[in-house]
Amino acid sequence: MIETNDDDSAFFLSEFGQPTTIVPATTADIEAYRGKLPDQLLEYWQILGFSGFADGLFWLTNPADYQDILDRFLEDTPFEQHDIYYVIARNAWGKLQVYGEKTGVSLEISPHLNWMTTSVGSEQDIAAGKANQTAKDFIALQDPERLDIKNNQRKPLFPAALKKHGPLKGDEMYGFAPFLFMGGEKKVKNIEKCDIFAHLNLIADMGDMEIIDMASMVRGAIKQHE
Repeated sequence: MIETNDDDSAFFLSEFGQPTTIVPATTADIEAYRGKLPDQLLEYWQILGFSGFADGLFWLTNPADYQDILDRFLEDTPFEQHDIYYVIARNAWGKLQVYGEKTGVSLEISPHLNWMTTSVGSEQDIAAGKANQTAKDFIALQDPERLDIKNNQRKPLFPAALKKHGPLKGDEMYGFAPFLFMGGEKKVKNIEKCDIFAHLNLIADMGDMEIIDMASMVRGAIKQHE
């Protein structure tokens, strides 16, 4: 049984339970990102590994496994030159949570929608030497409900996909056929279990993703109320 050593990861485990698939992180895996990602995140890797939770609804990820596909998604976007990014988590539907060395958790890639979504991030905290707090916030704020996709009746789809296809392995995800962004519907009959890297590369082959700049919207709203 995995035991954590801080309130944030303890809260995470209270929400998700023990890992359903345990994938240990080696010393080499961890040290490869020393000085690039917060020490606190590396400590979570040491404790939790790159494991899957809730039958594959949420996964901590080894950034090395996703660097090629991340580079493909970021190519020819404003993000390519803005920061150095790593995929640190993903969900059952292939959504990638991306951490920037300067900006923290400031970008999500939602392949099922063909979207990249920005968030305000933690640039000031990281610049002030508070990167470890960004890792604590990242783990504590994971939400099983938000990690799922809802159908048109606002019912979560993961339980039905799990019942039909079984739990996910580390290299698997649930995908839609046809793709949602090409007219597919959010129905259980359209969900298939697939290799995550093949599926994401197929989406990358289709060209530019739409950028949803939530960070600018939030900053604009704050300015209006100052």
